[in-house]
Amino acid sequence: MRKFILTSSIFLFVLFSLSYLIKINILSSIFYGSVVSFLNCIGINLVTKMFLNRKKGKILVFLSSLLKIALIASVTIILVEYLSLDLIGFLSGFSVILIVFILLIQGK
Repeated sequence: MRKFILTSSIFLFVLFSLSYLIKINILSSIFYGSVVSFLNCIGINLVTKMFLNRKKGKILVFLSSLLKIALIASVTIILVEYLSLDLIGFLSGFSVILIVFILLIQGK
């Protein structure tokens, strides 16, 4: 998980710098999509650790996973609707972090 956080943080920093300097709408959409995906992966990691550590009371884990899904979905809707982000850029940024996550798992 440390490799993922380091790699994603570097990617997000470079993307934030580019979107701040160049001021192209698609770059900011990719940045926001990447941030949401990064938060989603960290949430998945937290829920997985909770699920593996708890012997009884899986209802709390279930409710926290539902809360994570609701938060990610609502943040995505707010970003796309109210900031009028480019949907293709947002989805590209969302999937880039997931691809990094999958490639780092394959490299273990």
